Amino acid sequence: MARVSKAQQERDKVRARITELLADQDYWTRYEHIREWLEKLLRRPRNADFTLAERAAVSRVERARTPFEGWGGFSVPELTTRASQYIADQNEDTEQFLKELLERRAKRLPLRDMVWLISACRVAGFDLPKFDPGFDRDDYED
Repeated sequence: MARVSKAQQERDKVRARITELLADQDYWTRYEHIREWLEKLLRRPRNADFTLAERAAVSRVERARTPFEGWGGFSVPELTTRASQYIADQNEDTEQFLKELLERRAKRLPLRDMVWLISACRVAGFDLPKFDPGFDRDDYED
């Protein structure tokens, strides 16, 4: 059996990470453009290298998927309810986002959505501690 080079092992690890990211279908409803980019990476030949920037971007996507069940002592459903009480004060996108969370009775949110929910809570006048996911903000913003 032929040995697999270290470079190929690294490429395979990145491909496995991407495959795992794509397996979570619920996450991709609002992030279709990212899903498409990840799928494009997987369509490359198995021996194609990933650039340092691409590997870093895959890591950022992984961190953006970090699930949160609440913040500041409040659960996601409690935060959603609070923000929704002032839904008329929200912009159209946030209003739709809150309605979707209520409809699906979300109990956990990926990092990006949690940031959005906390922002909606602040617009609603709900004072929460500063959101600190434990890594740099630049790591989860586009």
